[in-house]
This record gives sequence, structure tokens and C-alpha cells, in this order.
Amino acid sequence: MSILYNILRFPYHLVKRIYKNFNLIIQKTFFKIDKNYLRKKFLELGFKKGMNVYVHSSLSSFGYIGDGANSVLIVLKDIIQGGTIMMPTFTYPKKEFTLNDPCWTGKIAERFRLGAKRSVHPSHSVTIRGKLANYLIRGHEKSKKPFDNHSPYAKFAKLNSYILMLGTENNSMIHYVQNKVNFPNLFLEGYHEFKFNNKTIKTKLHHPKGSITYICNGKPCTDVQFLVKMYKDLRFEERGIMKTVKIGNAVCHLIKTKEFVKEATKYLKDNIKRYKNEYNLILKDGSS
Repeated sequence: MSILYNILRFPYHLVKRIYKNFNLIIQKTFFKIDKNYLRKKFLELGFKKGMNVYVHSSLSSFGYIGDGANSVLIVLKDIIQGGTIMMPTFTYPKKEFTLNDPCWTGKIAERFRLGAKRSVHPSHSVTIRGKLANYLIRGHEKSKKPFDNHSPYAKFAKLNSYILMLGTENNSMIHYVQNKVNFPNLFLEGYHEFKFNNKTIKTKLHHPKGSITYICNGKPCTDVQFLVKMYKDLRFEERGIMKTVKIGNAVCHLIKTKEFVKEATKYLKDNIKRYKNEYNLILKDGSS
């Protein structure tokens, strides 16, 4: 098996690279997205001046955007001037957290992080620009759980605000709801200590499996599968809680935060109650 792998590895990666470059040329030539197009589609989605928006994003899902993440951010900030933009800048926990630690939540979030205000948390920080930035990031390092009632997520959920998903179905505000309803196996055992500017931070850490595993129709499913099913079951689109617009190749959603939290709280409580035994079997060593 190892010999065969070594023989096929080079041609496989060569073909993969050729396909990637060919696809890029096609996207640049026939499907290039510019700032004017982005502005038009963002306005169609429902963006307005002064909005508070929590943004999840996947740059590659759009196709080819001239000037990449910069174009998305320029248009977004221009339309929402006077409001607040928050993005997840999650990191893999290490012994010492710094505000310069790169995030794994996408190229747009990483570009947005540079020069913006960032909350202090070793795994689930957020970066924010706008009038409410100081208020939202303040005290995150004191949160004993990353999405607890003192976190930026809890503060944001109480605002007249929106959750924006650009080319992704990931919506980390569901973790705030999980925390509210004592979701099974959400955290690793005990508190974990980290350093920030020579100060000690103590916090719970999400279980790498428990926090993203749900039960759908009696079987384990991912958080994305769970969320998509919830939107459909609760008729988010029909009831005006969520609006969906395709931008290039990216399917984008704008969701009202307060309604999302209200609906998701009841839906998740019912789900946990219905599948209590199944959740207990997911992780024997997890803790809630």
C-alpha cells in the first residue's frame, strides 16, 4: 500500500493542482465578482446602515472575488457604517494566548482581525469593529465558559442584531444556546488555565466531539446538519426570521439574532429531552 501510494502521490497532486489552476482561470474569466456586484447583493440580502452583524464566512465559496477578502470587508463596512461588525476569530488553545494569534475561521475573519479590537479568550475570541466594540469585548477573559452570560455572544444576542453566513452554514451562536440549555457533553472535565499578559485565565473548553455532535432523527449528526434541519422544521424563511440570497457561488443567509436564540433554545431543549439516551451514549467521559 505504501509503495503504491508513493508511486501515485506525485501524479495525483499534479492533477489536483492543474485542476485548481484551471478552475481559477475559469472563475476569473467568466464569474469574477467585483465590489459593485457585492454591494448590490448585500443590499438585496438586507444590509442597512447602522446594523449590528455577526459574520461567518467562507471566501472560497464565492468563486473569484477581485482583491479577495479586502473587497468583502470594504463593501460590508461601507454599507453598515455606524453599526458594528463582529467575527469569530477562534484559535487552537495553547498555554499562552496573544491578540496576534491567527484564527482558523477563514481568510475574511483573519483579514478582519488585523487592526481590529479582539476579545481575550484562548479558544473562542471574537474580533469587532464599530461603535459597540469596547462593550462587546470587555471582560471575555473572565468568562468561565466561552459562551456564557458574560461573553460577547450573550451581549450580542440581546442587541437588535443579525447573524450573517457568507457561503457557509456554520453558525457559532448555537454554542451560546447550547450553554443556555446545558447541552450534554459540551465541555471537557474541569477548568483549564492559560496565560495572557502574565495573567492567568481559567475557563472551560468545548469538548472536541461533544460540542459539535447532535442527534437528528435518532442518529448522530453534525452541527451544520442540525442547524439546516432546524431552519427547515421551524420554517425560518417563511416566517421572515432568515433571508437567503446567492452571491456568486455562495449561498448566504441573514438571520435575526433574537429570534434565532429564542427558537433554537426551545428546539434544542426538545431535542435533548427526546434523545436523552442517545446523547448519554455519545461520550461516556464528557461532562455538561
